[in-house]
Amino acid sequence: MRFLCETKVLAVEEMRREGERRWLRFIVSGLAEASPGQTAFFSESRHSPRCRIATVETVSEKRTVLVAKCEADDLAPEPGAALTVWSIETPAVSVGAGALVVTTPSFLYRVAPLQEHGAAILVETPGQDLWQDLRNRIGKDDDWSSVFLALEPARLEAFAAAFPEANPHIFANMDMSCGVGACRSCHVNLRDDGEGEASCRLGPWFALRRVDLVRLRFASAPFI
Repeated sequence: MRFLCETKVLAVEEMRREGERRWLRFIVSGLAEASPGQTAFFSESRHSPRCRIATVETVSEKRTVLVAKCEADDLAPEPGAALTVWSIETPAVSVGAGALVVTTPSFLYRVAPLQEHGAAILVETPGQDLWQDLRNRIGKDDDWSSVFLALEPARLEAFAAAFPEANPHIFANMDMSCGVGACRSCHVNLRDDGEGEASCRLGPWFALRRVDLVRLRFASAPFI
């Protein structure tokens, strides 16, 4: 991980709640080095046994908004709490202007901030023929280099079957328990690298053809 800063929580807002899960906005001071759409990790202690994953929603000179999903056993930081915030160490891929990000309504909060960088967001809806929609958007050139799929592994397998020559980037949504790759919970199994790669160091986007999609199905966290 790359250390960003020590900061403080200014306010906590609940975005939505489903059962025992809550989606919260953490408004923190500073963090001007962050970028919208960036995956961040935060902890109330440097020695916490578990890092929590957040997405940078907005950034200004004086405050930054982080969005995170909290489980029933998560103790959300209170206003005034000190936070240590890190980011992906060296992202291998950046989503920028002209990119098309495909996702679902429940996972939109993780990728919507990428619109600040000029990316377009396509949200899959019930009854939609997503593959045909993508064919219409990509056109005859079949250039998938600017397409980013934030979909469940089973949907990624269906995409690979429908577009065997395509090689877009995919979001590897892994649990990141330690944040440094030591626990291997965030390791993505790659076809060209027997050791795999830690998503907390180079993720969260990987070229589809590099990833073992079957193993990803059992290793990734739910896309919610």
